[in-house]
Amino acid sequence: AQVETAPQVQEHPIAHGVQPPDELTLAKRSWLNPGFFIARVLFYFVVWSLLGQWYWRQSWKQDITGDVGATVRMQTLSAPSLILLGLTLTFGAFDLIMSLDPHWYSTIFGVYLFAGSVVNALAALILVLMLMQRWGYLQLSVNNEHFHDLGKWLFAFVFFWGYIAFSQYLLLWYASIPEETDWLVRRGASTAHGATNVWSGVTIALLVGNLLIPFAGLLSRHVKRQRTALAFWAVWLLVFHWIDLYWLIVPELDGKAYFGLLDVATFVGIGGIFLAAFVRLLARHSLRPRKDPRLVESVAFENI
Repeated sequence: AQVETAPQVQEHPIAHGVQPPDELTLAKRSWLNPGFFIARVLFYFVVWSLLGQWYWRQSWKQDITGDVGATVRMQTLSAPSLILLGLTLTFGAFDLIMSLDPHWYSTIFGVYLFAGSVVNALAALILVLMLMQRWGYLQLSVNNEHFHDLGKWLFAFVFFWGYIAFSQYLLLWYASIPEETDWLVRRGASTAHGATNVWSGVTIALLVGNLLIPFAGLLSRHVKRQRTALAFWAVWLLVFHWIDLYWLIVPELDGKAYFGLLDVATFVGIGGIFLAAFVRLLARHSLRPRKDPRLVESVAFENI
């Protein structure tokens, strides 16, 4: 009688150092060659920078001229700008993260990264506004109603991130294609062949800490209107968003979990440059959009 054996898990191409590209990787060389790859990444950052600069300048000019047409122009271009942002963010996610494993692919991966990025942006915005108010800025322009609204958006995108993460996992599990399931196995999502490792704990931590706990924590209306509680959940989600990015990237390098000097330098270097540019732009103009036609309506806003 034949003894049935479980299929062997496909070994990661770079698990033991740099390996020659296989047939599947070579089939993608026209897209992943260094020159075209760098050109695409530069294009993404140029598009993101131009969109941000244009909207910022329109708001700034409106403060000077009081031109209501600036609001109309920004509204008119918002839909195509969102389409362009969605496409570039999706391709950027494919190029910068998904291509670390040229065997793996997921058509929902761009949406997954987008959902996590929105959670990160909302949490950061909440903390920045709270710090600015503590330093005496925007005392009248931003109140509990606005923080309540930001809390609702944060709660909504925590749930949306969980929905997209589960959808991606369900499709990969149901299809059971080796090139796809191996990506999850390397992250400890299977106990086959001793696959359980430190990444199993990280995977469970993301499920619990990035979805279940903050979902329950942000559910109450009271939490969204209480500054200390809302700040706690904003910090919590920023930490778990970093863990999520770590979980996406590091297993593709050598499969080991670590946090070293390079990770600290990344925070200090890139984070410091971003923070310096952010503060410099804030200091150049009024924080309050003084001549925005919706300013009065925004200040008088009340949640239901």
